Amino acid sequence: MRTDHPESQPDPLAPLVTALIERAKRDAADMLAEADSDAADVLAGARAEADALLADARAKGESDAADVLATERARAEREARAILLAAQEEAHEHVRRAARDAVSDLRDDPVHPQLLAALRQRATEELGPGTTITELPRGGLQASLGDKHLEFALDGLADDLLDRIGGDLAELWAP
Repeated sequence: MRTDHPESQPDPLAPLVTALIERAKRDAADMLAEADSDAADVLAGARAEADALLADARAKGESDAADVLATERARAEREARAILLAAQEEAHEHVRRAARDAVSDLRDDPVHPQLLAALRQRATEELGPGTTITELPRGGLQASLGDKHLEFALDGLADDLLDRIGGDLAELWAP
């Protein structure tokens, strides 16, 4: 009978098992190092991509803001121009009304007969002898000869005068 116990004999595969375990540990360590390196590369790439996306978003935001600003500035300039034109038109109409009032007041002025005489002379010169001349209730004259007619209404004369000096009036509100 043999008294050898399998437990007491050294296992002939033990060095191979130890070598395989050591090899597996090295491979696992290499794989972990490679995984850590890959993870660091992926993380660095993700950060770079995020930075690029953020920079693009910032640039687009700035571009969009510039577009909005340009649109708003143009709208504000149009609005300011419309306000200015309305104010100029109101001022022009105010001047026109004041001129008409001033010319209308000439009917009560002692120079009114001389003004009418000058207008009669002008009407006769333009239409010729035999011109029919009548005074207008609002001031001024109406003249006619045949199918030719002239009107020298005082308010019309004021309007004509303002139209002639219109460019000079615009200088009143020029910057």
